[in-house]
Amino acid sequence: MAFKEREAAILEYLREHKEASIPELCSALFVSEPTMRRDLTKLNMSGKIIRTHGGAAHRKELGENLPLLMREKESPGAKTIIGKKCLELINDGDTIMVDGSSTSLALLQEICGKKSVVVITNSAKAPTVLAKTKVKAFVTGGELASDAYVYVGNYAESFLRSFNADICFFSVRTLTPDGILTDNAIDENSIRRVMMSQSKKTVLMLNSEKIGAPCMNNLCTINEVDLVVCEKDISDRFKGYEYKFM
Repeated sequence: MAFKEREAAILEYLREHKEASIPELCSALFVSEPTMRRDLTKLNMSGKIIRTHGGAAHRKELGENLPLLMREKESPGAKTIIGKKCLELINDGDTIMVDGSSTSLALLQEICGKKSVVVITNSAKAPTVLAKTKVKAFVTGGELASDAYVYVGNYAESFLRSFNADICFFSVRTLTPDGILTDNAIDENSIRRVMMSQSKKTVLMLNSEKIGAPCMNNLCTINEVDLVVCEKDISDRFKGYEYKFM
């Protein structure tokens, strides 16, 4: 079966079942696991599917948002690596702003060893992660985007503007090959813009599988970000901006 035929079959299967493991897809299409992994990587890079831990999920239409519970299943190993790398950027006594992305939650799970760190976030799940730590946390409140478990809107943005931070950590749905950060969640992008404006340093946490087709709303360009933290070295894919990657 040629790749185009496999592509059509994979997309049709995911449209029907919403999500599937690699063994499940291999069984349905009668292909080997190495072939399926390569196919899923290609489809994810082109923005046609979402890679999850051990499989793939159907990608919603442009403009639709993915629930946090689904995003948490995407590449958990990569998010853990990114979280540990970001931890190296935080000094004792820092004030950090953190968005409500699933990658940000991975960072917060690593932060308990830091002393006198203050976390400011719009994540509704952050308190459950930080509750047993000594980290001081401020949560914005505001309008709850329930599927995303984040607070958005004017109240949340006004709350953020009352603080100044050393570093802002955030993630987006995709980074396009020409260096544009995009997401389908317009309200969450608005929150990120405020966080970036109130922070001395901005850090994009990027799973390498998120390089691909643009989502509906542009946040900014890679030129407007101080550092990009990824689970592996992808700097050669962004000529002229290699120095921004960690």
